[in-house]
Amino acid sequence: MHLAKPMILRQGQAMDVQALLSLYDANVRANPAPRPGRTVVREDGVVWLAGAFNFVNWWDFSASDAETVVARYAASFRSKGEALIWRVHDHDQPSVLPDLLAAAGFRANPPGTLMFLDLERQLPPSTLPGAEVRRVADLAGLDDFVAAANKAFGDTQASDRRDAYAAHLDRHDVALFVAYVAGEPVASARLETAPGQAFGQLYGGGVAPSHRGVGAYRALVAARVSAARAQGLRFLSTEARETSRPILQHLGFIPAVGETTWVLSPEFDPP
Repeated sequence: MHLAKPMILRQGQAMDVQALLSLYDANVRANPAPRPGRTVVREDGVVWLAGAFNFVNWWDFSASDAETVVARYAASFRSKGEALIWRVHDHDQPSVLPDLLAAAGFRANPPGTLMFLDLERQLPPSTLPGAEVRRVADLAGLDDFVAAANKAFGDTQASDRRDAYAAHLDRHDVALFVAYVAGEPVASARLETAPGQAFGQLYGGGVAPSHRGVGAYRALVAARVSAARAQGLRFLSTEARETSRPILQHLGFIPAVGETTWVLSPEFDPP
């Protein structure tokens, strides 16, 4: 699949970040792709993903309705004993939404940055001496992916999603990658794509503490850039932590807007 190049997104040689952000909102956030184990739900002017985790992707409600909608979602998920994630970008409306989420019992994670890469841009050379990056193609590779992710993030999130990942091994919309050093899986990352979307989305890039600073993260970015280009994609997007943002900027990613991920824990009662 090769998409027409949206030339409106370039001003001379510079990326038009605001136009690209508008395209991303319409192309990715308002129209997320369903995947095995993940259902797209549209209700109350909200688009959210239900599955291994519940995630609010997009919304279109007025400031006058915001308090009612947020309270309804908080009550619903708390009554089901399920967590809910609601990511708010700095340009999102209504502007009062973060205050309403906090009042409803959501708690803010450390802020991040939405970043874009123009895939026509060439990345600086990246090497990982004595190591290699492989795309996961079978269950043994998936086990390595899970092991590397658990080392990197210090939790079992990847283990919890193993079955969902397994459903994608013969598909093209999710690509999992593992970096190996001396045969040991030390880093992992994934690329998500969808038919008709101009963006590939980077997720989960993490490196085991014992192997940070040697180029594994950059090598995983390079592998996913190559895979995205092979699919004819035009841009990459990622939600970057403060630890990875400088690396991504060095590789050519452009910061677009700040974001804060708000999490409702079902066991927490609002004040």
